[in-house]
Amino acid sequence: MAVWLILLLSPLMYFDHDSEFNLQRLLIFSVNPIMLVVVFYLNYFWLTNRFYASGKRGAHIIINILIIVVLGIALNRWMELSHDIFEPNNVEMGPPPQGPMPPQGPGPELEPNQMRLNSFLFMLRDMFNMALAALIATATRLAMRWQRTENARIAAEQEKTTAELRNLRSQINPHFLLNTLNNIYALTSIDTARAQKAIEQLSRLLRHILYDYDGQFTELKKEIEFLSDYIYLMKIRLADNVDVEYTADVPDNCNHKIAPLLLISLVENAFKHGVSPVEPSWIKIHISADDDCIRCSITNSNHPKSENDRSGHGIGLQQVERRLELSYPDKYTWEKGTDADGKEYHSNITLKI
Repeated sequence: MAVWLILLLSPLMYFDHDSEFNLQRLLIFSVNPIMLVVVFYLNYFWLTNRFYASGKRGAHIIINILIIVVLGIALNRWMELSHDIFEPNNVEMGPPPQGPMPPQGPGPELEPNQMRLNSFLFMLRDMFNMALAALIATATRLAMRWQRTENARIAAEQEKTTAELRNLRSQINPHFLLNTLNNIYALTSIDTARAQKAIEQLSRLLRHILYDYDGQFTELKKEIEFLSDYIYLMKIRLADNVDVEYTADVPDNCNHKIAPLLLISLVENAFKHGVSPVEPSWIKIHISADDDCIRCSITNSNHPKSENDRSGHGIGLQQVERRLELSYPDKYTWEKGTDADGKEYHSNITLKI
């Protein structure tokens, strides 16, 4: 509005300081900025959306050229007529420049060719101004359309991310429960008392899942407690030839949050591929946190399953990778693989807070 106000008042510059204000003359010379307004809003409200944004860019350019040429010629004729009104005794002067009026008084008369050249130059200048107005209107409208599209895309991605995280958690829970129930089932035939304690541990795990994992993130300390209970349940069915170490180095005042059930699949994978019924095996799990990062380091002896063993179907690590992309875009590193001789597997995740 400030720009339009300046343009609409710009004809005041054409008046001499000593001359008397004339409203009729102001309205006549206001035709020039009004033409700019017309060209601008024709593009802003109609031409850009109707043609340019729909892919008909050639039609958009041609229509604008026709409008600008027609309005430029009309404006040029109008300025000649208005000059005849205010300078009836000096018709040969041609259309006045769009600037301060020349001082009154006798002066050299312009040749007809010079008059036509001046008129043509003034018309080109007016057409250039209208073309500039059309360009600004088109750019402004396209920028606004892009911003609305970008906002809609971001909102859709956020909704998709939330839905995918919810769906991934619903897939993780049954997968985790299946493994845990298998462990307790194996324990019931060995030690009833330990089986009852294991059921108590499982009850606490389920309480975590039901009440602590509704949001997108949960407290790191609760996640560590969850993993501790899970590792306890896994250890009760292991043979003496398996060495399991689990440590957590997290300050007491740590308030970091983490995506719930993110690390459980890594721990599951370590128990699945790191334990052999006949060979010595080991699993080392270490979780640490500082002011900027959460780190989880898991190493285990590598005893890969045979092709006939389809337990888990490999969905655990795929879910971890997908959840890392959704919850920590560009804020995580994940290094995983076996050593040179293939006897040890490592998985190290760093999350930037």
